[in-house]
Amino acid sequence: MTTSPTPRPGAPRLLSGLRPLPLLRSSEPWRATAYLAGYAVLGPVLFAFCLATLVVSAALNISLLGLPLLIGAAAVLRGAAHIERSRAALVGPPVPADYRHVEPTGVLAAVKARWSDPATLRDLLYLVALFVPLLLLDVVALLLWLTTLALVLFPAWYWAFPDGSALGLLYVDNLPLALLVAVAACACAPLTVCAAVGAARLHAAVAHKLLGPRTDPLAAAKRLLAGPGPLSGAAGPPAAGPRTSSRLSKHSGG
Repeated sequence: MTTSPTPRPGAPRLLSGLRPLPLLRSSEPWRATAYLAGYAVLGPVLFAFCLATLVVSAALNISLLGLPLLIGAAAVLRGAAHIERSRAALVGPPVPADYRHVEPTGVLAAVKARWSDPATLRDLLYLVALFVPLLLLDVVALLLWLTTLALVLFPAWYWAFPDGSALGLLYVDNLPLALLVAVAACACAPLTVCAAVGAARLHAAVAHKLLGPRTDPLAAAKRLLAGPGPLSGAAGPPAAGPRTSSRLSKHSGG
């Protein structure tokens, strides 16, 4: 009998549970909205701060002054990564950190220990290299979802424009048309809520993958090989050796 693979502990599920009606009745769309909006605001700030710190540290690395700055740059990366780990609690469990313990053995050793730590390099990948794709993912999903919500409530605010409101090719200046727009938005809501929640889950999964502790992909296979085999208990008692059989014949002869 085959068993389905168990997901990595703490990692948010991506496609399971993306059913529109249960989602609309839960708090997950609003938590996903807060998560996406939070990155749209904090992401550029963290990216600019980390990038500026790295550029200044690299520029001054030609002198001894650059060595303490490299330690400070690693600390800035870790602090920004801790913010993203904590924000992941909006979508799922927070992401635990997994940094090497550094002994105070001098500036050069501290720089080498921090910048040779794979966790620091993964922080750099998440905060700087993946900033643009993650921001585009979050902003597009957020705009789709918020636009749908605004159009669902369109009959309540369309009148705020004295000459009506232009929605693409449709010019809305009366309540019946506004109600039709709201009905169409309600029909699109199941798709856009899945897009928003799916984008938030995908972003949080990237945070878990890069900012969380590393797992051995062969851990399950190693446990299977280290454990007892399926036929280990079916072999029966071991056969009697020559010494045992000789003792039996001696006792029977006596």
